[in-house]
Amino acid sequence: MTILTRRAALTAASVLALPAVASAQGDWPSRPVRVVIAFAAGGSLDAIGRSMSRYMERDFGQSFVVDNRSGAGGRIGTTYVGRAVGDGYTLIITSSAAHGVAPSLYSDLQYHPMNDFTHIELVCSGPMVFLANVDAPYRDLAGLVSAVKARGTPASFGSGGIGSLGHLTGELAGRTLGIPVQHISYRGSAPAQTDLIAGQLELISDNMSSHGAQVSAGRVRCLAIASRERLAEFPDVPTWTEQGYPQMVANAWYGLSGSGGIPPQIAARLNASLASWLATTEAKDLLRGMAMTPEGRMSPAEYTGFVDSEVKRWGEVVRTANVRVEQ
Repeated sequence: MTILTRRAALTAASVLALPAVASAQGDWPSRPVRVVIAFAAGGSLDAIGRSMSRYMERDFGQSFVVDNRSGAGGRIGTTYVGRAVGDGYTLIITSSAAHGVAPSLYSDLQYHPMNDFTHIELVCSGPMVFLANVDAPYRDLAGLVSAVKARGTPASFGSGGIGSLGHLTGELAGRTLGIPVQHISYRGSAPAQTDLIAGQLELISDNMSSHGAQVSAGRVRCLAIASRERLAEFPDVPTWTEQGYPQMVANAWYGLSGSGGIPPQIAARLNASLASWLATTEAKDLLRGMAMTPEGRMSPAEYTGFVDSEVKRWGEVVRTANVRVEQ
């Protein structure tokens, strides 16, 4: 009697299923595709997901239905997608929060950022910025360093919450500049901005999209932007690189992923469709209005490598800064 091991049995079953799998790939999409937004309707991710879904409906001739599953900072919707069948019918517009930062912050995370997903393409990115009150006694990073060292007390910076990308970037900024920093947590970007303008807060570490209007109006001063080059929309804002810190590049980002195990042929088709959408005027105007840069230049393999590198990078910052969040 021949006894098959579990691995051999699974392999045999996979071989027998090959014709059906090939047929399913060829027919995809033969029914509506679910696009999960892990945040409430009306936000940036929601707007991106709905515009992209409308384009893909036309591109593939099938419904792409947006499904808002908000809660726990995006982790509820992300967990849902991570547990779904990897057949190409469950996608998610994910973010640096859920797939870059959360894996190192939460010990009870219900999904693995790599194993439970098929990563398809980077949608857009927006640089992090270091903001100061317009009446601050310094106008650039060198001035900030001199002021902090002269007075002997940490630079206090606010962000949209403990463990947010703004918080972690602020901690990284302190290490990069070689100065002590003290984090002040706010319940979102807006209240931190209010205190900064009122002179109750020294600095903010956050994404440009939340503060671009105030920067343009001259109500807050941007000391540095963490992008490789200046943004066309903010030509007067210097980069960290220009000020002697080329390693300081940090972005909030959004991407398209799906449940783990999506066949490569389907992932490639989604990747190509997303790139086509990002080339449209609608997509460019939408994203640039959010102070985000349209991407769409990575293959699924390249984007998978990018997500993995972000998990490792921010994990190191979390460990070094000893960041703790309430479970």
